[in-house]
Amino acid sequence: MKNKENKPKRKPGLVRIGLFNLLLRLAISPLSFVFSLLMVKYLSDISAVTFGAWQTMFVLITGYFVIPADIFSNITSRYAAEGKKVGGILLINGIAGVLAISIYLLIIPFINPLLGGNFAKYFYFSSILVFLFYIFDITRSIALGRSPRVNAISASVFQIIRLIAGIILMFIFNLSIFAVILAYSLGYIAQILINILFSNANLQIDLKIAFKAIKKSIVFITSYIQNIIEASLVWIAVYLVRTALPVSYFESALIISNIVIWSGSITDGLILKLAENKDPDLLETATKLFFLAGSFFLLLTFVDGDPLLFILRPEYIEAFLALIVLSISNFLRGLYTIFYRGIYMADTTLSTEGSGELKGSTANLIRRNIFISIIGLSFSTCLMIILKTFSFSSPALAIAITLGLLINSIGMLTTAYISAKNIYRLIFPKIESVVPLIATVVSSLPFLIRYMEGNLPKFRAIHEIEIMLIYTLISSSIFVIINIALNPYARQLFIMIIKRIKNL
Repeated sequence: MKNKENKPKRKPGLVRIGLFNLLLRLAISPLSFVFSLLMVKYLSDISAVTFGAWQTMFVLITGYFVIPADIFSNITSRYAAEGKKVGGILLINGIAGVLAISIYLLIIPFINPLLGGNFAKYFYFSSILVFLFYIFDITRSIALGRSPRVNAISASVFQIIRLIAGIILMFIFNLSIFAVILAYSLGYIAQILINILFSNANLQIDLKIAFKAIKKSIVFITSYIQNIIEASLVWIAVYLVRTALPVSYFESALIISNIVIWSGSITDGLILKLAENKDPDLLETATKLFFLAGSFFLLLTFVDGDPLLFILRPEYIEAFLALIVLSISNFLRGLYTIFYRGIYMADTTLSTEGSGELKGSTANLIRRNIFISIIGLSFSTCLMIILKTFSFSSPALAIAITLGLLINSIGMLTTAYISAKNIYRLIFPKIESVVPLIATVVSSLPFLIRYMEGNLPKFRAIHEIEIMLIYTLISSSIFVIINIALNPYARQLFIMIIKRIKNL
């Protein structure tokens, strides 16, 4: 009995962490959708340009001004997973956030005139999001590396706080864009506190490790040059047509396509597990899990995308093709993230004792990705210029933006997989990858054909949601049946889940 009591508690594995995070994400996902729906309808009812202005503002903040915060995120996750002192990195990130706010405030007078309205006061107020995102991003990275399940819990609390605050501030106090900014701010504050208090990370301040992290993060600066390149697509569209309207169509599609990104929760435990053991089986398992989860979420965007766009705003259904392209792109990015994490976790040049980080496998991968991004940017820019010349509509410009992102996603995934395969000697799980994709196509094709034909009647929002739930149930059932019948890993996972439920 004594031996049993002294037996160390078994750490949760990659699959258990992944299923917990994904199921929690699924449980809370309606709140995310409801907030997005209310926010889009609320701002779009003021005017489509108002919604476009908010999304342009959000892209500016998350695509440009929080880049220094993101630069530290990967190395922070690695060091947190390895049990190193990461308090110094948090401190430096906070200082960087203050500097970023100063620059952000200086450029507002130059950006506001491009949006077709006077939104300067909202831009100035949104500077609070810049600082909060710096702190949030680094605490999220700490939790992801050290306690992936805490990361999922804090993300859920964010959704709850943001929704409650949004409803009160938008529909009771009628604060326009101010309401959205405050709702996000309160959500981020709650998420930051949970990540700091419960992640079980070593938050002692060690400036030596912090400065090492800064040095190693030079590698990741080039990665965020790529993010700047991609975020520039939105600004190019705004500059070409002198209005935020194309951004409204693009962002409405992006909001719904981000459903696919949720599937990345299934691999949240990968960094922690790779810190313990650089076993190639971890990447193979993560790939199998992601193909199952990612294909399912891809199915949801295909089947539910058209009615969701209609609910956001009836004319946004013209962004359906952009939604399809973005969803596929997000799926490829999720798969890329698995191999990317595998690469930087195995890169010895990124350890606190290592050197030559600019010559390591991570740096080589990121340099190739920048070249790929330039190709995608050039393609989309040329296409947008052609479309503007021939007076194509805003939805067409939105599609042009998405095609550049898809080109980038394909190139990034290809280079990351080749690099990871060389490091880990990976064996790609063909059956477990192909079957979920086939199931997605088979399950969604009848609905996609009907949406493309445009002959579906449209109803009030509540009726649309009822129809959407029926479509989701039918297509999901087909998806599950095909996978259980043909996918050995899905069958194994299904049996494991049933056994655990019986043992409860």
